[in-house]
Parts: sequence; structure tokens; C-alpha cells
Amino acid sequence: MADRYDIQSDDKGDFLLFNEDFVYDVSDDQHIEDTINSYPGWWKENFSDGVGIQDFLNSSGREQILSRRIKIELESDLYSVQNPIVKIDPNGNLTIDPNVTT
Repeated sequence: MADRYDIQSDDKGDFLLFNEDFVYDVSDDQHIEDTINSYPGWWKENFSDGVGIQDFLNSSGREQILSRRIKIELESDLYSVQNPIVKIDPNGNLTIDPNVTT
């Protein structure tokens, strides 16, 4: 698949600027992160897109549900997904490896 490009943002979600202009670059990692973080209904142009990761924080035993949801959402965006890995450690820290091929 061809690379996807978009306006880049920082960790806080603010747009990156260079010489008073937006930074436009490959955006696959940003897109995957946005899809996992967002809820269905957040994107006007893709109303059903989004995993809603906040619903899965502090809840154990739902790793398979979250993994399946990530796979479905990213495949709908034409990414090749091979069994996302979702782990919750004893301290409640959530680790996600979407196993995406772009």
C-alpha cells in the first residue's frame, strides 16, 4: 500500500509547525494511534471508526475483545493486521502492539 500523508501533530495533539507552516509527512503511525484512541462518532467523515481505548483501561480479562476490535478497525482502513498483542500487567499498565504492516 502507498504511504499515507497528513499534517503531523505532537504528543499533545498540537499541530507541528516549521517555518510558520504545517509539517506534512507520512502519517501511518499517527493514524493507527488516532484510531485506537478515538471513539466511534469522533470522525465526521468515518462515523464508525474508532476503538475507544479508554473503555478498556482498568479492566482485566478483556484483552481478546480489545485485540479483535483493533484488528477490525485497522483492517477497515486497509492495513494488514496480524493478531494484535494486548497485555495488561499486574500494575494495570496496558501495552498494545497492533502488529500492522503498512
